[in-house]
Amino acid sequence: MALQINPNVSRLRCSWSGQELPGTPFSSRVGLCRCCPAPGRPVVVEYDAAKVLTDLCGTPLARRDGAGIWRYAPLLPVLGVPEEYAADVGHTPTVRHARLSRELGIEVFLKNEGTSPSGSFKDRGLAVGVALGRACGARRFCLPTQGNAGVAACLFSARLGMPGCQVWMPEGFKDSVYHRGCEFFGGEVRFAGPNIAAAGRAMRERVAHQLSTGEYVDISTFFEPGRLEGKKTMGLEIAEQFAGRCLPDLIVYPTGGGTGLVGIWKAFTELSALGLFERHHARLPRMVAVQSVNCDPVVQAFHKGLDHVLPVSSRGTIADGLDVPAAIMGHGILRVLRESGGTAVAVSEEAIRTAFARYGESGVPAGYESAATLAGLLALRETGEIADGAVVLLLNTGSQLVPLAKS
Repeated sequence: MALQINPNVSRLRCSWSGQELPGTPFSSRVGLCRCCPAPGRPVVVEYDAAKVLTDLCGTPLARRDGAGIWRYAPLLPVLGVPEEYAADVGHTPTVRHARLSRELGIEVFLKNEGTSPSGSFKDRGLAVGVALGRACGARRFCLPTQGNAGVAACLFSARLGMPGCQVWMPEGFKDSVYHRGCEFFGGEVRFAGPNIAAAGRAMRERVAHQLSTGEYVDISTFFEPGRLEGKKTMGLEIAEQFAGRCLPDLIVYPTGGGTGLVGIWKAFTELSALGLFERHHARLPRMVAVQSVNCDPVVQAFHKGLDHVLPVSSRGTIADGLDVPAAIMGHGILRVLRESGGTAVAVSEEAIRTAFARYGESGVPAGYESAATLAGLLALRETGEIADGAVVLLLNTGSQLVPLAKS
C-alpha cells in the first residue's frame, strides 16, 4: 500500500494562535501544537489553492471515479488508499422529510450517516485519521471512547492490517455493544474511570512511554488533524447534494467534541475560497450546536460570550456522544457558530427521549444524538429562532441500533 501525503497540502497551523508549524508538513507524526501551553491545541491542515485548482483542471471537485470520500482527493491530506479501504464511507443520503416539514411548517432535510460501515459518521474521520497516521509512520493507535469512535478506529486499523487499536472506555461500558464492536474488529479494550475524560487520563498515564516513543499514536478527537479532514467530507457532500439550489438556512449538529461541526464549516470556507461554490451557494448556512442540559459546555460558553470552552461536570446523558465535558477544540466550535451567525441550544433528557420516539414513529433510523438535533430544532422553532419556511438540515450521525441494543 503506497500511502502518501497529498502534495496539495501547504502547511499545518495551530487552530488557536494561527502559528504555522515548523518543518515539512507530516514529516513526522502530527499531534497537538507545541506553541500553546501543554498539552497544546489542535492542528489544522491548509491547502495550496493553486495546486488544488491545477489538480482539478476545471472539473468538479468530486470528479474521481473511486467511490467513497476519496472522490474528494484534492482536498484530503493523504492519497493512495486502496478502494476497499473506504469505498463504503460517505455517499450518505440527504433527503427531505415531507411529514416533519408539513408538521413544523419548515423544510426539513435529514442526512443519514447511519449507512456508514460501522453505523455512524465516525467512519469519515477515522478513515482519514488512520490512513494519515499510517502514512506518517504510526505503528498502532489508541484512544479513549464512549462508543462509535472506538469501533471505527478498530475497523480501519484492521483494514490497514495494523495491530488492533487499543481502546479505553469508562468502566460502565464493559460488555456494551461498543465493547463488543471494538473487539469484533480486533481492538484491545481496556476500562478506566466513570467517563471519557477519566478514561483518557488513564490511557495517557499508562501508555505514556509508548506515546513518547511513537509506538502508539493518540487518535483522540482533535489530537491529530486527520479526523477533522475526514469529517469535512460531510460539508463537501452537502454542497454536492444541494447542487442547483440554495444551501440550507441552518445546519443543526449534535455537538460533543464538535469535529463534524468544525469540519463542515471548514469544507464550506475552503470551497468558497477556491471559487468552487455555485452561485446558489453564496449564502452559507447558520451552524447550530445542540447539547444535553446535563453536559453543555459549548452552550454555556457561547451564551456567556467566551472565546473558549470551560470544562463542566457532566451529569450523564443517554446520548453518549454528547457526554463530552471538556472540548479541546471549543474555541474552534465557538468561532464557527459566530462566523456563521449560528447559535447553541441545550435540550433536556426528556426532550431527547421524546424526539427519539418521534423519529421512530416517523420511520427515521436515528440514535439519541441525532434525536437531540430534532429536539433542538423544536426548541428553536418554538422560540421563533427559526422562521416559517426555513430550510433546515439535521445531521443524523448514527442509527437507532446502538440505543436499542443498550435498552
